[in-house]
Amino acid sequence: MMTYREQTATSRERTANTAVNRDANLEERVLARIEREAVARLTEDLVRASSENPGGTEDAAARVFAAALTDAGAEVRLDDVEPGRPNLHARVGADGGEGGVLFLGHSDVVPAGVGWSGAPFAPRRDGDDLIGRGVTDMKGGLAAIAVALAAVHAEAPEVPITVLCTVDEEADARGIRHHIRHAPATRHALCVVAEPTSMTTITGCRGAANFDIEIRGHSAHAGRPSDGASAILAAADLLAVIEEDHARLAARPHPVLGAATWNVGMIEGGHGTSIVPDRCTVSIDRRTLPEEDPDVVLDALLAQTRERVRERGRPGADVIEVVGATAMTMPGFMIDPSEPVVRRIQDVVRQVGGAGDTDVWTASCEGGFVCRHHGVDTVVLGPGDLPGQAHQPDERVSISELVRAAEAFALLALRAPGWKPTEGAS
Repeated sequence: MMTYREQTATSRERTANTAVNRDANLEERVLARIEREAVARLTEDLVRASSENPGGTEDAAARVFAAALTDAGAEVRLDDVEPGRPNLHARVGADGGEGGVLFLGHSDVVPAGVGWSGAPFAPRRDGDDLIGRGVTDMKGGLAAIAVALAAVHAEAPEVPITVLCTVDEEADARGIRHHIRHAPATRHALCVVAEPTSMTTITGCRGAANFDIEIRGHSAHAGRPSDGASAILAAADLLAVIEEDHARLAARPHPVLGAATWNVGMIEGGHGTSIVPDRCTVSIDRRTLPEEDPDVVLDALLAQTRERVRERGRPGADVIEVVGATAMTMPGFMIDPSEPVVRRIQDVVRQVGGAGDTDVWTASCEGGFVCRHHGVDTVVLGPGDLPGQAHQPDERVSISELVRAAEAFALLALRAPGWKPTEGAS
């Protein structure tokens, strides 16, 4: 079986020997170039380039993606965030690095885990489905971007398209943070985050913040706990503050995005059952609304916990320390679903066979960073079922939906504000 690169080379040779009718409809010509096998094989190639996070590097996957974009005619740059962990930047079309659609994705996948019926990084097909770690989240989306870019650039090389593929999205967002620190704030007509949405246009999502809290007490023998200061009992006060605030937030939801939420993901403390624990650490997820500042949220949590510890009056309360740090933040974003750009996206999705629905996400993504840094309208739109398939054994995606995504991405690039077909294209 030919790889995507071998198939692309054969297709380009065939195209070079065929006169292109420049009077034909441009969009029809572009869509005709999007081949089912091309997008399926590139997805398979990307899955074979394992990029588990944590546990590996994204280098192999980034290079497979870079090769596909280079073969399509893009100028591609790999920018090491850390050794073996490169962000990818690609560009076709008008000079200057601005305008057109910016497509955003990530090259890492979560660890394969257990429960697979076959090797997770040896992709296989089951009817219309591809199976393998990352086919949904989000190597299928990357493949759709590359195939769409190739089709558009072959017929209308002046159309501007930018691609940003980051590392470490599944963990600490090192890649996108590196981008916003070092990349200029270029202007674009639209940002499309190609995460799996089952081709529903996501017009907003909450932000996310991860907090690491450390509670310091004083150890003592369990026979006389009054000689110590229990960090674990103080952690119970922290959890009570979180539970109360979670209920308060649930009663005051955002009219579009829903309520901000708390989740305590990990707690660890103590040295043994006969020792008063002098330390306890708690890792917390907080989903934020657009008007919230994570640093302010953390400061309030620490202050309320310290006050509650004092009010409880337990032994050693006066020596208890509660400190915290923000381990990660991911800003949210929102665009009004009635905006013309959203209606344009809905029309495109319907044209390629989708429902054209809109929604908001309970998840978060790196789109908020791009929205804020580049000042661009941002949506999430891509192939695959996030809640049903992402991060699960035997992760799968429909090849037909991969094709629909590639077609939609190509049409969005052609219809981006600010670009007009050259004479002879209709």
